[in-house]
Amino acid sequence: MNSEQQQRLERDIDRALKSLPEIQAPEHLLSRVMARIEATVAKPWYQRSWPEWPAPARFGSLFALALIFAGFCYAYWIAPEARFMQPLLARLQSLANVTEALWSVLGAFAGLIAGAFRQAGTGVLVGCAAMVFLGYALCVGLGTVYFRVALARR
Repeated sequence: MNSEQQQRLERDIDRALKSLPEIQAPEHLLSRVMARIEATVAKPWYQRSWPEWPAPARFGSLFALALIFAGFCYAYWIAPEARFMQPLLARLQSLANVTEALWSVLGAFAGLIAGAFRQAGTGVLVGCAAMVFLGYALCVGLGTVYFRVALARR
């Protein structure tokens, strides 16, 4: 399509759209929307989104969050040298060791599953996939039946 035809088509579409009448919203929808807008405006400043807060409150909260972040950074930096933190750090280290052991067990289990799938033939894998799909379809079907029975008018 050349540019002259395209411009003519755009003008025709624009003219057709501008000639359409305005669509009025249903009255119940309009009243609900206006009620929601009024409820949002009536909220106190601390229940609104952060950009709508007054400037002193925004700057104060930003300053407080920066102080909290700086405190955490300082605590992380100084914690290994603090004597009162040694028991907590020892406990965290034991927790990390347990987590590492659990991760290695899960990795071994995943390797075992992967090896079993490599050893299984294509027919077994297709059969397992078909069983999973049929089980899913059965759950969806029974769920639909139960839902319809539960909501049936009596």
